[in-house]
Amino acid sequence: MEINEKFVSKTGTQFLAAAVATLGAFGLGTVAGWTSPALPSLQNGTTLGEVDPAIQSWIGSIAPIGACISGPVAGFLVDRIGRKGCMLSMALPFILGWLLIGFAQSVDMILAGRFITGLCGGSFSLAAPVYISEIAQDSIRGTLGSALQLMINVGVLFTYVVGKYVEWNELAFICASIPAVFLILMIFMPESPRLLVSQGKTYKATKSLRWLRGATITEQVTEELENVKKSVEENTPGSFFMLFRKSIIIPLSISLALMFFQQWNGNNAVIFYTVDIFIDAGSDLDPNISAIIIGAVQVVASIISSILMDKAGRRILLMISGVAMTISLIILGIFFLKKSDPDLGESIGWLPLACLISFIVAFSIGFGPIAWLMQGEILPPNVKGMASALATAFNWLNTFVVTKVFENIKSSIGTEWCFWVFGIAAGLGTIFVYFVVPETKGKSLDEIQEHFNRKSGRNSEQI
Repeated sequence: MEINEKFVSKTGTQFLAAAVATLGAFGLGTVAGWTSPALPSLQNGTTLGEVDPAIQSWIGSIAPIGACISGPVAGFLVDRIGRKGCMLSMALPFILGWLLIGFAQSVDMILAGRFITGLCGGSFSLAAPVYISEIAQDSIRGTLGSALQLMINVGVLFTYVVGKYVEWNELAFICASIPAVFLILMIFMPESPRLLVSQGKTYKATKSLRWLRGATITEQVTEELENVKKSVEENTPGSFFMLFRKSIIIPLSISLALMFFQQWNGNNAVIFYTVDIFIDAGSDLDPNISAIIIGAVQVVASIISSILMDKAGRRILLMISGVAMTISLIILGIFFLKKSDPDLGESIGWLPLACLISFIVAFSIGFGPIAWLMQGEILPPNVKGMASALATAFNWLNTFVVTKVFENIKSSIGTEWCFWVFGIAAGLGTIFVYFVVPETKGKSLDEIQEHFNRKSGRNSEQI
Protein backbone atom coordinates (compact mmCIF):
# COMPACT_ATOMS: atom_id res chain seq x y z
CA MET A 1 0.00 0.00 0.00
CA GLU A 2 1.54 3.31 -1.04
CA ILE A 3 1.68 5.78 1.81
CA ASN A 4 2.75 9.38 2.27
CA GLU A 5 5.26 8.63 5.03
CA LYS A 6 5.33 12.20 6.40
CA PHE A 7 1.79 11.65 7.71
CA VAL A 8 2.58 8.44 9.51
CA SER A 9 3.42 8.74 13.19
CA LYS A 10 1.78 5.74 14.85
CA THR A 11 2.47 2.10 14.07
CA GLY A 12 1.26 0.34 17.21
CA THR A 13 -2.11 -0.62 15.77
CA GLN A 14 -0.44 -2.08 12.68
CA PHE A 15 1.78 -4.23 14.89
CA LEU A 16 -1.28 -5.31 16.87
CA ALA A 17 -3.25 -6.32 13.76
CA ALA A 18 -0.25 -8.19 12.37
CA ALA A 19 0.34 -9.95 15.71
CA VAL A 20 -3.25 -11.17 15.84
CA ALA A 21 -3.18 -12.29 12.19
CA THR A 22 0.02 -14.24 12.80
CA LEU A 23 -1.59 -16.23 15.61
CA GLY A 24 -2.74 -18.34 12.67
CA ALA A 25 0.93 -18.79 11.80
CA PHE A 26 1.53 -19.84 15.42
CA GLY A 27 -1.13 -22.49 14.82
CA LEU A 28 0.62 -23.57 11.62
CA GLY A 29 3.84 -23.92 13.62
CA THR A 30 2.10 -26.29 16.04
CA VAL A 31 0.98 -28.40 13.06
CA ALA A 32 4.57 -28.58 11.80
CA GLY A 33 6.12 -29.19 15.21
CA TRP A 34 3.61 -31.68 16.63
CA THR A 35 5.08 -34.72 14.88
CA SER A 36 8.54 -34.30 16.39
CA PRO A 37 7.56 -35.06 20.03
CA ALA A 38 4.40 -36.99 19.09
CA LEU A 39 5.88 -39.72 16.88
CA PRO A 40 8.28 -41.07 19.54
CA SER A 41 5.36 -40.91 22.00
CA LEU A 42 3.20 -42.93 19.59
CA GLN A 43 5.98 -45.50 19.17
CA ASN A 44 6.21 -46.05 22.92
CA GLY A 45 2.92 -47.89 22.93
CA THR A 46 -0.68 -46.76 22.48
CA THR A 47 -4.14 -48.25 22.08
CA LEU A 48 -3.91 -47.43 18.37
CA GLY A 49 -1.82 -50.47 17.55
CA GLU A 50 1.54 -50.53 15.81
CA VAL A 51 2.67 -47.23 14.31
CA ASP A 52 5.33 -48.42 11.86
CA PRO A 53 7.67 -46.16 9.82
CA ALA A 54 5.30 -46.12 6.84
CA ILE A 55 2.42 -44.85 9.01
CA GLN A 56 4.74 -42.34 10.69
CA SER A 57 5.68 -41.03 7.27
CA TRP A 58 2.01 -40.45 6.41
CA ILE A 59 1.31 -38.81 9.77
CA GLY A 60 4.12 -36.38 9.01
CA SER A 61 3.30 -35.74 5.35
CA ILE A 62 -0.51 -35.67 5.20
CA ALA A 63 -0.69 -32.19 6.78
CA PRO A 64 1.19 -30.68 3.80
CA ILE A 65 -1.33 -32.38 1.48
CA GLY A 66 -4.12 -30.53 3.28
CA ALA A 67 -2.09 -27.32 3.11
CA CYS A 68 -1.57 -27.85 -0.63
CA ILE A 69 -5.34 -27.99 -1.17
CA SER A 70 -5.66 -24.84 0.94
CA GLY A 71 -4.02 -22.85 -1.86
CA PRO A 72 -7.01 -22.69 -4.25
CA VAL A 73 -9.48 -22.70 -1.33
CA ALA A 74 -7.90 -19.72 0.44
CA GLY A 75 -7.12 -18.00 -2.86
CA PHE A 76 -10.84 -18.00 -3.63
CA LEU A 77 -11.88 -16.94 -0.12
CA VAL A 78 -9.46 -14.00 0.28
CA ASP A 79 -11.10 -12.25 -2.68
CA ARG A 80 -14.70 -13.31 -1.98
CA ILE A 81 -15.06 -12.88 1.78
CA GLY A 82 -11.91 -10.87 2.43
CA ARG A 83 -8.50 -11.43 3.98
CA LYS A 84 -9.90 -11.23 7.50
CA GLY A 85 -12.96 -13.31 6.59
CA CYS A 86 -10.83 -16.07 5.09
CA MET A 87 -8.75 -16.38 8.24
CA LEU A 88 -11.79 -16.32 10.52
CA SER A 89 -13.50 -19.04 8.47
CA MET A 90 -10.58 -21.40 9.15
CA ALA A 91 -10.56 -21.06 12.95
CA LEU A 92 -13.37 -23.49 13.85
CA PRO A 93 -12.22 -26.26 11.44
CA PHE A 94 -8.71 -25.77 12.86
CA ILE A 95 -10.02 -26.45 16.37
CA LEU A 96 -12.00 -29.45 15.08
CA GLY A 97 -8.89 -30.96 13.49
CA TRP A 98 -6.95 -30.83 16.75
CA LEU A 99 -9.88 -32.34 18.66
CA LEU A 100 -9.99 -35.24 16.19
CA ILE A 101 -6.34 -35.94 16.96
CA GLY A 102 -6.83 -35.53 20.70
CA PHE A 103 -9.79 -37.93 20.83
CA ALA A 104 -8.31 -40.33 18.25
CA GLN A 105 -9.19 -43.99 18.70
CA SER A 106 -7.45 -45.01 15.49
CA VAL A 107 -4.64 -43.92 13.21
CA ASP A 108 -7.27 -42.89 10.65
CA MET A 109 -8.61 -40.27 13.09
CA ILE A 110 -5.10 -38.88 13.54
CA LEU A 111 -4.63 -38.74 9.76
CA ALA A 112 -7.98 -36.97 9.33
CA GLY A 113 -7.10 -34.45 12.02
CA ARG A 114 -3.66 -33.85 10.53
CA PHE A 115 -5.22 -33.28 7.09
CA ILE A 116 -7.72 -30.73 8.46
CA THR A 117 -5.13 -28.86 10.54
CA GLY A 118 -2.84 -28.80 7.50
CA LEU A 119 -5.65 -27.36 5.37
CA CYS A 120 -6.41 -24.62 7.89
CA GLY A 121 -2.78 -23.84 8.70
CA GLY A 122 -1.96 -23.64 5.00
CA SER A 123 -4.79 -21.14 4.49
CA PHE A 124 -3.17 -18.83 7.02
CA SER A 125 0.12 -19.07 5.13
CA LEU A 126 -1.66 -17.50 2.14
CA ALA A 127 -4.11 -15.07 3.76
CA ALA A 128 -1.85 -13.65 6.50
CA PRO A 129 0.97 -12.39 4.19
CA VAL A 130 -1.60 -10.76 1.88
CA TYR A 131 -3.38 -9.14 4.83
CA ILE A 132 -0.18 -7.87 6.44
CA SER A 133 1.27 -6.49 3.18
CA GLU A 134 -1.93 -4.49 2.65
CA ILE A 135 -2.30 -3.02 6.16
CA ALA A 136 1.37 -2.08 6.69
CA GLN A 137 3.07 1.13 5.68
CA ASP A 138 6.12 0.74 3.46
CA SER A 139 8.75 1.46 6.14
CA ILE A 140 7.67 -1.45 8.38
CA ARG A 141 6.20 -3.88 5.84
CA GLY A 142 9.29 -6.09 5.92
CA THR A 143 9.34 -6.22 9.71
CA LEU A 144 5.65 -7.08 9.94
CA GLY A 145 5.89 -9.54 7.05
CA SER A 146 8.72 -11.45 8.72
CA ALA A 147 6.51 -11.91 11.79
CA LEU A 148 4.77 -14.74 9.91
CA GLN A 149 7.87 -16.96 10.03
CA LEU A 150 8.62 -15.81 13.58
CA MET A 151 5.23 -16.99 14.80
CA ILE A 152 5.52 -20.28 12.90
CA ASN A 153 8.79 -20.83 14.75
CA VAL A 154 7.21 -19.88 18.08
CA GLY A 155 4.53 -22.50 17.38
CA VAL A 156 7.17 -25.13 16.64
CA LEU A 157 9.07 -24.31 19.85
CA PHE A 158 5.81 -24.41 21.80
CA THR A 159 5.15 -28.00 20.71
CA TYR A 160 8.74 -29.05 21.40
CA VAL A 161 8.64 -27.72 24.97
CA VAL A 162 5.12 -28.85 25.87
CA GLY A 163 5.52 -32.14 24.00
CA LYS A 164 8.42 -33.14 26.23
CA TYR A 165 6.08 -33.29 29.22
CA VAL A 166 2.73 -34.47 27.82
CA GLU A 167 1.47 -37.29 25.62
CA TRP A 168 0.69 -36.84 21.93
CA ASN A 169 -3.08 -36.55 22.46
CA GLU A 170 -2.75 -34.09 25.36
CA LEU A 171 -0.51 -31.97 23.16
CA ALA A 172 -3.26 -31.90 20.51
CA PHE A 173 -5.81 -30.57 23.01
CA ILE A 174 -3.39 -27.82 24.06
CA CYS A 175 -2.72 -26.89 20.42
CA ALA A 176 -6.48 -26.49 19.86
CA SER A 177 -6.43 -23.45 22.14
CA ILE A 178 -4.37 -21.40 19.66
CA PRO A 179 -7.01 -21.03 16.90
CA ALA A 180 -9.61 -20.47 19.64
CA VAL A 181 -7.68 -17.44 20.94
CA PHE A 182 -7.18 -16.23 17.36
CA LEU A 183 -10.91 -16.45 16.66
CA ILE A 184 -11.76 -14.26 19.65
CA LEU A 185 -9.14 -11.58 18.91
CA MET A 186 -9.38 -11.39 15.11
CA ILE A 187 -13.05 -10.41 15.25
CA PHE A 188 -11.95 -7.00 16.55
CA MET A 189 -9.29 -6.37 13.86
CA PRO A 190 -10.03 -4.33 10.69
CA GLU A 191 -10.27 -5.70 7.16
CA SER A 192 -7.64 -4.69 4.59
CA PRO A 193 -8.38 -1.12 3.38
CA ARG A 194 -7.24 -2.05 -0.13
CA LEU A 195 -9.69 -4.96 -0.23
CA LEU A 196 -12.53 -2.75 1.04
CA VAL A 197 -11.80 -0.13 -1.62
CA SER A 198 -11.86 -2.80 -4.33
CA GLN A 199 -15.31 -3.82 -3.05
CA GLY A 200 -16.56 -0.23 -3.19
CA LYS A 201 -16.82 0.04 0.61
CA THR A 202 -15.15 3.44 0.92
CA TYR A 203 -16.58 4.33 4.32
CA LYS A 204 -15.37 1.06 5.88
CA ALA A 205 -11.99 1.49 4.17
CA THR A 206 -11.67 4.96 5.72
CA LYS A 207 -12.47 3.61 9.20
CA SER A 208 -10.00 0.76 8.74
CA LEU A 209 -7.24 3.08 7.56
CA ARG A 210 -7.84 5.57 10.36
CA TRP A 211 -7.60 2.77 12.95
CA LEU A 212 -4.46 1.28 11.40
CA ARG A 213 -2.61 4.59 11.06
CA GLY A 214 -3.74 6.04 14.38
CA ALA A 215 -4.60 9.16 12.39
CA THR A 216 -6.92 11.80 13.81
CA ILE A 217 -6.78 14.23 10.89
CA THR A 218 -9.25 13.32 8.15
CA GLU A 219 -7.12 14.91 5.41
CA GLN A 220 -4.26 12.52 6.14
CA VAL A 221 -6.46 9.45 5.74
CA THR A 222 -8.18 10.93 2.68
CA GLU A 223 -4.89 11.45 0.87
CA GLU A 224 -3.74 7.90 1.44
CA LEU A 225 -7.16 6.54 0.54
CA GLU A 226 -7.06 8.38 -2.78
CA ASN A 227 -3.72 6.72 -3.54
CA VAL A 228 -5.22 3.33 -2.76
CA LYS A 229 -8.26 4.04 -4.95
CA LYS A 230 -6.05 5.05 -7.85
CA SER A 231 -3.98 1.88 -7.48
CA VAL A 232 -7.08 -0.33 -7.31
CA GLU A 233 -8.62 1.33 -10.39
CA GLU A 234 -5.42 0.75 -12.35
CA ASN A 235 -5.44 -2.93 -11.36
CA THR A 236 -8.87 -4.23 -12.27
CA PRO A 237 -9.62 -7.84 -11.25
CA GLY A 238 -7.97 -10.24 -13.67
CA SER A 239 -8.83 -13.61 -15.15
CA PHE A 240 -6.82 -16.80 -14.86
CA PHE A 241 -5.30 -16.20 -18.30
CA MET A 242 -3.76 -12.94 -17.08
CA LEU A 243 -1.31 -15.08 -15.11
CA PHE A 244 0.46 -15.76 -18.41
CA ARG A 245 1.13 -12.10 -19.17
CA LYS A 246 4.84 -11.32 -19.02
CA SER A 247 4.36 -8.57 -16.42
CA ILE A 248 2.68 -11.13 -14.15
CA ILE A 249 4.46 -14.35 -15.00
CA ILE A 250 7.85 -12.84 -14.05
CA PRO A 251 6.95 -12.07 -10.40
CA LEU A 252 4.87 -15.26 -10.21
CA SER A 253 7.84 -17.32 -11.41
CA ILE A 254 10.09 -15.66 -8.84
CA SER A 255 7.58 -16.42 -6.09
CA LEU A 256 7.27 -20.06 -7.21
CA ALA A 257 11.05 -20.44 -7.34
CA LEU A 258 11.48 -18.98 -3.84
CA MET A 259 8.84 -21.39 -2.56
CA PHE A 260 10.62 -24.31 -4.25
CA PHE A 261 14.02 -23.46 -2.79
CA GLN A 262 12.49 -22.70 0.63
CA GLN A 263 11.18 -26.27 0.83
CA TRP A 264 14.01 -28.17 -0.87
CA ASN A 265 16.58 -26.88 1.59
CA GLY A 266 14.90 -29.39 3.91
CA ASN A 267 13.71 -27.16 6.73
CA ASN A 268 10.34 -28.87 7.14
CA ALA A 269 11.94 -32.31 7.06
CA VAL A 270 14.21 -31.15 9.88
CA ILE A 271 11.28 -29.66 11.85
CA PHE A 272 8.99 -32.68 11.37
CA TYR A 273 11.68 -35.18 12.39
CA THR A 274 14.02 -33.22 14.71
CA VAL A 275 13.88 -35.73 17.57
CA ASP A 276 14.33 -38.69 15.20
CA ILE A 277 17.35 -37.00 13.58
CA PHE A 278 19.08 -36.67 16.94
CA ILE A 279 18.19 -40.26 17.84
CA ASP A 280 19.70 -41.43 14.52
CA ALA A 281 22.78 -39.30 15.14
CA GLY A 282 23.48 -41.24 18.35
CA SER A 283 24.40 -38.04 20.15
CA ASP A 284 24.89 -38.07 23.92
CA LEU A 285 22.54 -35.08 24.15
CA ASP A 286 18.91 -35.78 25.05
CA PRO A 287 17.00 -35.69 21.71
CA ASN A 288 14.08 -33.74 23.18
CA ILE A 289 16.37 -31.17 24.80
CA SER A 290 18.27 -30.83 21.52
CA ALA A 291 14.98 -30.26 19.69
CA ILE A 292 14.00 -27.55 22.20
CA ILE A 293 17.37 -25.85 21.69
CA ILE A 294 16.79 -25.91 17.93
CA GLY A 295 13.31 -24.43 18.36
CA ALA A 296 14.57 -21.68 20.68
CA VAL A 297 17.36 -20.75 18.28
CA GLN A 298 14.83 -20.58 15.46
CA VAL A 299 12.70 -18.10 17.40
CA VAL A 300 15.68 -15.89 18.30
CA ALA A 301 16.91 -15.94 14.69
CA SER A 302 13.45 -14.94 13.47
CA ILE A 303 13.43 -11.95 15.84
CA ILE A 304 16.82 -10.89 14.49
CA SER A 305 15.49 -11.33 10.95
CA SER A 306 12.51 -9.07 11.63
CA ILE A 307 14.90 -6.36 12.83
CA LEU A 308 17.21 -6.70 9.82
CA MET A 309 14.53 -7.08 7.16
CA ASP A 310 13.96 -3.36 6.55
CA LYS A 311 17.59 -2.45 7.21
CA ALA A 312 19.75 -4.96 5.32
CA GLY A 313 17.24 -5.78 2.58
CA ARG A 314 15.79 -8.98 1.16
CA ARG A 315 18.49 -9.95 -1.37
CA ILE A 316 21.49 -9.87 0.95
CA LEU A 317 19.66 -11.83 3.65
CA LEU A 318 18.58 -14.45 1.10
CA MET A 319 22.15 -14.89 -0.17
CA ILE A 320 23.67 -15.11 3.31
CA SER A 321 20.94 -17.60 4.21
CA GLY A 322 21.59 -19.77 1.15
CA VAL A 323 25.37 -19.95 1.58
CA ALA A 324 25.17 -20.75 5.30
CA MET A 325 22.52 -23.45 4.78
CA THR A 326 24.56 -25.07 2.02
CA ILE A 327 27.66 -25.33 4.22
CA SER A 328 25.70 -26.60 7.25
CA LEU A 329 23.86 -29.28 5.28
CA ILE A 330 26.95 -30.58 3.50
CA ILE A 331 28.83 -30.89 6.81
CA LEU A 332 25.82 -32.59 8.42
CA GLY A 333 25.76 -35.12 5.60
CA ILE A 334 29.46 -35.84 6.13
CA PHE A 335 28.77 -36.43 9.84
CA PHE A 336 26.15 -39.10 9.09
CA LEU A 337 28.54 -40.70 6.61
CA LYS A 338 31.34 -40.89 9.21
CA LYS A 339 29.39 -41.38 12.46
CA SER A 340 30.00 -45.15 12.52
CA ASP A 341 33.77 -44.58 12.47
CA PRO A 342 34.92 -45.56 16.01
CA ASP A 343 37.74 -43.02 15.88
CA LEU A 344 35.36 -40.14 15.20
CA GLY A 345 31.92 -41.11 16.55
CA GLU A 346 32.12 -39.90 20.14
CA SER A 347 34.42 -36.93 19.49
CA ILE A 348 31.98 -35.29 17.05
CA GLY A 349 28.73 -36.09 18.86
CA TRP A 350 28.17 -32.33 19.24
CA LEU A 351 28.32 -31.70 15.48
CA PRO A 352 24.66 -32.45 14.55
CA LEU A 353 23.40 -29.88 17.06
CA ALA A 354 25.92 -27.28 15.89
CA CYS A 355 25.08 -27.86 12.22
CA LEU A 356 21.34 -27.80 12.78
CA ILE A 357 21.62 -24.60 14.83
CA SER A 358 23.57 -22.86 12.05
CA PHE A 359 21.13 -24.23 9.47
CA ILE A 360 18.08 -23.04 11.42
CA VAL A 361 19.59 -19.58 11.98
CA ALA A 362 20.37 -19.28 8.27
CA PHE A 363 16.90 -20.41 7.23
CA SER A 364 15.17 -18.12 9.72
CA ILE A 365 16.93 -14.93 8.58
CA GLY A 366 16.44 -15.56 4.88
CA PHE A 367 14.49 -18.12 2.89
CA GLY A 368 12.09 -18.86 5.75
CA PRO A 369 10.40 -15.47 6.11
CA ILE A 370 11.32 -13.82 2.81
CA ALA A 371 9.65 -16.36 0.50
CA TRP A 372 6.32 -15.59 2.20
CA LEU A 373 7.02 -11.86 2.54
CA MET A 374 7.86 -11.44 -1.14
CA GLN A 375 4.75 -13.37 -2.16
CA GLY A 376 2.72 -10.56 -0.58
CA GLU A 377 4.97 -7.88 -2.08
CA ILE A 378 5.62 -8.84 -5.71
CA LEU A 379 2.39 -10.50 -6.87
CA PRO A 380 0.13 -7.96 -8.68
CA PRO A 381 -2.98 -6.93 -6.74
CA ASN A 382 -5.41 -7.69 -9.59
CA VAL A 383 -4.41 -11.38 -9.61
CA LYS A 384 -3.08 -11.67 -6.06
CA GLY A 385 -5.74 -14.15 -4.96
CA MET A 386 -5.14 -16.55 -7.86
CA ALA A 387 -1.36 -16.09 -7.93
CA SER A 388 -1.01 -16.47 -4.15
CA ALA A 389 -3.16 -19.60 -4.31
CA LEU A 390 -0.88 -21.10 -6.94
CA ALA A 391 2.29 -20.18 -5.03
CA THR A 392 0.93 -21.48 -1.72
CA ALA A 393 -0.27 -24.76 -3.24
CA PHE A 394 3.12 -25.20 -4.92
CA ASN A 395 4.92 -24.54 -1.64
CA TRP A 396 2.91 -27.14 0.25
CA LEU A 397 3.13 -29.67 -2.58
CA ASN A 398 6.90 -29.45 -2.23
CA THR A 399 6.60 -29.71 1.55
CA PHE A 400 4.71 -32.98 1.12
CA VAL A 401 7.27 -34.35 -1.33
CA VAL A 402 10.23 -33.34 0.86
CA THR A 403 8.80 -34.77 4.10
CA LYS A 404 7.72 -37.96 2.31
CA VAL A 405 10.99 -38.60 0.46
CA PHE A 406 13.09 -37.79 3.54
CA GLU A 407 12.13 -41.08 5.18
CA ASN A 408 12.39 -42.97 1.88
CA ILE A 409 15.86 -41.62 1.00
CA LYS A 410 17.05 -42.14 4.57
CA SER A 411 15.99 -45.79 4.60
CA SER A 412 17.22 -46.59 1.08
CA ILE A 413 20.56 -44.82 0.57
CA GLY A 414 21.33 -43.14 3.88
CA THR A 415 20.61 -40.00 5.88
CA GLU A 416 23.70 -38.29 4.50
CA TRP A 417 22.17 -38.17 1.02
CA CYS A 418 19.09 -36.41 2.37
CA PHE A 419 21.21 -33.56 3.64
CA TRP A 420 23.41 -33.44 0.54
CA VAL A 421 20.36 -33.13 -1.72
CA PHE A 422 19.05 -30.32 0.49
CA GLY A 423 22.48 -28.66 0.48
CA ILE A 424 22.67 -28.67 -3.32
CA ALA A 425 19.19 -27.13 -3.50
CA ALA A 426 20.21 -24.38 -1.05
CA GLY A 427 23.24 -23.60 -3.20
CA LEU A 428 21.17 -23.40 -6.37
CA GLY A 429 18.70 -21.14 -4.57
CA THR A 430 21.51 -18.74 -3.70
CA ILE A 431 22.56 -18.52 -7.34
CA PHE A 432 18.96 -17.89 -8.38
CA VAL A 433 18.60 -15.02 -5.91
CA TYR A 434 21.83 -13.39 -7.09
CA PHE A 435 20.81 -13.32 -10.74
CA VAL A 436 17.01 -12.97 -10.64
CA VAL A 437 15.43 -11.67 -7.41
CA PRO A 438 15.03 -7.85 -7.14
CA GLU A 439 15.35 -5.82 -3.95
CA THR A 440 12.01 -4.63 -2.54
CA LYS A 441 13.16 -3.01 0.70
CA GLY A 442 11.53 0.37 1.28
CA LYS A 443 9.53 0.25 -1.96
CA SER A 444 5.78 0.70 -2.15
CA LEU A 445 3.69 -2.08 -3.68
CA ASP A 446 3.03 0.19 -6.67
CA GLU A 447 6.75 0.84 -7.19
CA ILE A 448 7.41 -2.90 -7.13
CA GLN A 449 4.78 -3.43 -9.83
CA GLU A 450 6.37 -0.67 -11.93
CA HIS A 451 9.62 -2.63 -11.80
CA PHE A 452 8.00 -5.73 -13.27
CA ASN A 453 6.12 -3.64 -15.83
CA ARG A 454 9.49 -2.28 -16.96
CA LYS A 455 10.98 -5.77 -17.10
CA SER A 456 8.11 -6.84 -19.37
CA GLY A 457 8.52 -3.78 -21.59
CA ARG A 458 5.32 -2.08 -20.42
CA ASN A 459 6.96 0.78 -18.54
CA SER A 460 10.36 2.41 -18.46
CA GLU A 461 10.33 3.27 -14.76
CA GLN A 462 12.67 1.19 -12.62
CA ILE A 463 12.35 0.06 -9.08
